[in-house]
Amino acid sequence: MILNGFINGIIMAGIVALPVLGIAVIYGMTGTINFAIGGIGVFSAFTTWYLLPYNTVLAVVVGLAVGFALGYAIQALLLTPLSARRGGDLNLFFLITNNIGLIFVGLTRVIFPRPIIGIPLSRLGTINILSVQTSGLKFLALFIAISSLLLLRAVERYTRVGKSWRATSQNLRLAKIVGINTSRAFNVASGIGCMLAAFGAIIWGSLYNLTLTTGFDLTFLGYIIAVVGGIGNILGGMLASLIIGLVLSFSAYLVSGSWQSVILYGIAMITLIVAPRGILGSERSV
Repeated sequence: MILNGFINGIIMAGIVALPVLGIAVIYGMTGTINFAIGGIGVFSAFTTWYLLPYNTVLAVVVGLAVGFALGYAIQALLLTPLSARRGGDLNLFFLITNNIGLIFVGLTRVIFPRPIIGIPLSRLGTINILSVQTSGLKFLALFIAISSLLLLRAVERYTRVGKSWRATSQNLRLAKIVGINTSRAFNVASGIGCMLAAFGAIIWGSLYNLTLTTGFDLTFLGYIIAVVGGIGNILGGMLASLIIGLVLSFSAYLVSGSWQSVILYGIAMITLIVAPRGILGSERSV
């Protein structure tokens, strides 16, 4: 039971880590809350589902492109100009982005013919680890999450674009003075964050089901995990995903599954009391 819970916990961490990484990228860069990320991700996943009969690879690529384009456009046309005028008012951005998420719920209902879908991606066979069997698709989700983390860290540390991101997140005024296009940095970060959320929604839909409200579920879960790790801290988000994944996995074995939400919110509350900036801390306050 212990081994099974440990392996399933690690795999669960990989599944939920993608939207968490998206949240970390957006908040870490822009300093604003975007509660539309889950709605955009689910809308993109529905796009992938709709195009699957034509070509699987094309459908996934288009879904990811839709996520990036929507995140970039919303940030460029609405959130970045609003931030320049009103500053980082978290309550304002929560209300606005939450309403944007509701708009995408409505668009998903209107555009696509079914309100509940499963994305029939290949399960990629069955993998047996120490007598614990799971689908290859779940391991692919874990691999994608780890690869995304390593890629983001590499871009952040070793590329000119990544260094401009770090400068913008650490000191916006100084970044503008030295000539960094901070608006573009915000827009690209939002696009990448929503693309990661789209990838997470596609994987979630292939393992479980996607409904019109799944985006809000993933967003809320993602923000809880991000807060535990240190909101805006990419490595902290991954660590928190691992911890929460293990907790959810073992709680399903040790107590009733209905206790998982209680345990999850309890961990978030204790973390905020003991370490308000999360396990690894955040460059921005919550």
